[in-house]
Amino acid sequence: MADGRGILHCNDARLTAAQARRAKHMAGGRLDLMALQTSGASWHPICYEYPAAEMAEVSMAKRVSKLRAAQRLVRQTGPELAVPFAGPPCFLDAEVDHLNWVLGQEDGAFCDPEISTAWLREHLPGQRWECFKPGDAVDLDTGEITRDPVSAEFSFADADRDAYLKRYAADRADAIAAVLADYPEPAPDLFDRFTAHFTHLGGLSDYFLRQIAMIVRFEITGPGGGVWDVDFAPGGLTVSAASPDVRPHYRITTAARWLDAVLTGRMAWEDLLISFRLSLYRDPDVYNDYLVGLLKHANAPALNAVEAYETGRDESERITVACDGARYDIPRYCPHAGEDLSIGAVVRDGRIHCLAHNFAFDLATGECLNARAANLTSRRC
Repeated sequence: MADGRGILHCNDARLTAAQARRAKHMAGGRLDLMALQTSGASWHPICYEYPAAEMAEVSMAKRVSKLRAAQRLVRQTGPELAVPFAGPPCFLDAEVDHLNWVLGQEDGAFCDPEISTAWLREHLPGQRWECFKPGDAVDLDTGEITRDPVSAEFSFADADRDAYLKRYAADRADAIAAVLADYPEPAPDLFDRFTAHFTHLGGLSDYFLRQIAMIVRFEITGPGGGVWDVDFAPGGLTVSAASPDVRPHYRITTAARWLDAVLTGRMAWEDLLISFRLSLYRDPDVYNDYLVGLLKHANAPALNAVEAYETGRDESERITVACDGARYDIPRYCPHAGEDLSIGAVVRDGRIHCLAHNFAFDLATGECLNARAANLTSRRC
């Protein structure tokens, strides 16, 4: 609450519909302003090694899924004013500036706030939508918006975008150089410390090891680097030099200086991922949320909490969904993170797509098709 007005700032919070409705209730049953993310700082798909056609297809699917999730969230809460925040990202350092190709993707995964707002106005026309730039102000008593005169001159669709980014990079060159200087090339014992790091991670949760159950190859470039395999086996984790006879399921490539920052604790794995200073490949192309969760959380209590939720969830509350002439009995709440599937999902082509994190489940088998996740336990009525 702010001066008697209800504001829900869920940008980057990824709330479920139930959580958002609870927040509205706690704010007195009215949300005067709701800010939400419609294009996140995600390393997928921009850091993945896809052929051009597949990259376009994956990007568009992710874009629409994110916008639909925002649409559903706002529909469930009905704020007086909904404010989308969005990308796209831009890259100023020479190491990653090749990723600026994403800015030219008219239908790519990362849309800007103006495009997000236009899409949402079209698909939820009864809702008031506005997007803001730095310096803009809104009076919550009257709903009046005052636009900043300097920001008003900026356009995401500027035809001279490349020149703008070059000027911006030049202006920030000293600051970028100072940051890079803080991350020198590592000592020659990088592999030993890498092994110790993953040996520690492997001892945090037997449950996560069983759910990951795959080989991840790390291609570390630069001084001290190498090509190393981490085998997340249910019986225990092992680290070894990569073998040409081994086919990894994930491949992660990054520079030795950035891996060193993770191993020394200066940077978390999630920081490295959202820095985009790496590339990834997976075969099959199935997201492993347990791998990312282990790297991100890296502490036993958090991992145990996930295990407790997934192994002890109550599936007694169930709903019926219809698809292609068939009816299916499924749990009301998604097995991944608890989204209410009665309001936060789309059913089509024999699948149910949870809009919270875009996990897709086969209604006939309950299997998650695009990620490693617990079975939906669906059954045909």
